[in-house]
Amino acid sequence: MSKPSQPATRKIALLDLDAFFASAEVLRDPSLRDRPFAVGGGSERGVVATANYLARQFGVRSAMSGAHAKRLCPQLHFVRPDHSYYRQLSKQVLEVLQQVTDRVEPASIDEFYLDLTENQQFRGSASLTMEAVRDELRKLGLTASAGISCQKMVAKIASEEHKPDGQFVVPPEQLLHYIAQLSLKRIPGVGPKSLERLQNAGYYLGQDIQAAELGRLQQLLGEKAGWLLQQRCNGLDPRPVVTERSRKSVGCEETLRHDFQHLRQVEQFLDDVLLPQLKKRLGQARWQDTHIKSQTVKLKFSDFQQTTVSRTAKTVSPSLFYQLVREAWERRNQRSVRLVGLSVALPDPDEQLQLELELD
Repeated sequence: MSKPSQPATRKIALLDLDAFFASAEVLRDPSLRDRPFAVGGGSERGVVATANYLARQFGVRSAMSGAHAKRLCPQLHFVRPDHSYYRQLSKQVLEVLQQVTDRVEPASIDEFYLDLTENQQFRGSASLTMEAVRDELRKLGLTASAGISCQKMVAKIASEEHKPDGQFVVPPEQLLHYIAQLSLKRIPGVGPKSLERLQNAGYYLGQDIQAAELGRLQQLLGEKAGWLLQQRCNGLDPRPVVTERSRKSVGCEETLRHDFQHLRQVEQFLDDVLLPQLKKRLGQARWQDTHIKSQTVKLKFSDFQQTTVSRTAKTVSPSLFYQLVREAWERRNQRSVRLVGLSVALPDPDEQLQLELELD
């Protein structure tokens, strides 16, 4: 069993805000604290973005349809999401973290990696530092869980151990043992299809991968994914905390109130809703001022199957979106359309650098 290559002195923490959207809504409306509620839509077409812990006791989960959530919890209350408000609150959390270290990487709106290796506060203790951070966040009305290790993957997994409002430390000397006893479904990047292949081949735990032959894993998952899974399960995760991350794409999509049966309806929806949204998110007064790599249209049909059509482009062209919509529409096979999305891929300033491998 190989040993981790990164220095044992690295101190990496992952802070995960507990049920963030729900907690944010309680700040605005304290009466929600004692009732089960979900952020999202409660209709047949709505989707749960997150649910508070009272609702989760009934089995309500994120990505669940609003109608299903309501069947599980008939008294469930729904709150419409306010993403502008959540982003503002997330920035306040980031400011709290940056008082501790300038090496903070927002992994998402409610997850943050911190590199505390050089941190001298609280006698250099990462555990005490994260406890203090979480105390500060409570003053904002938010609770958070934290995982601490010498690398990113294990810090993320460890943050789930004592949820909500707790933290868990995996010291360097316990790293391999900790990974060994993990179910493979807890390894970030191991999705349902990969998990099924691995389990069918007799791999269930981290220790199974630690003992596996690389060639066998690559045969099951592909060359890159097999190699990466073996690296991660053997404690090899040298990824740094990245303080500046460039946007890779900008897009917007909407689930329609009623399915569209005609192409003209989709085109009108682009005109009235999606193109203005996309222009606002790009932050440019003129389309031609945004340099891109490609444009993409996504349609989701009434049977929940979806299709995407992309074309390379140097600057954004609204007319190209209409062309892509027509191409996507031709694939509908008499189905109606329930969701429409537009996106552009942005140039990568570090395109010449080797890309970080990710498990699919």
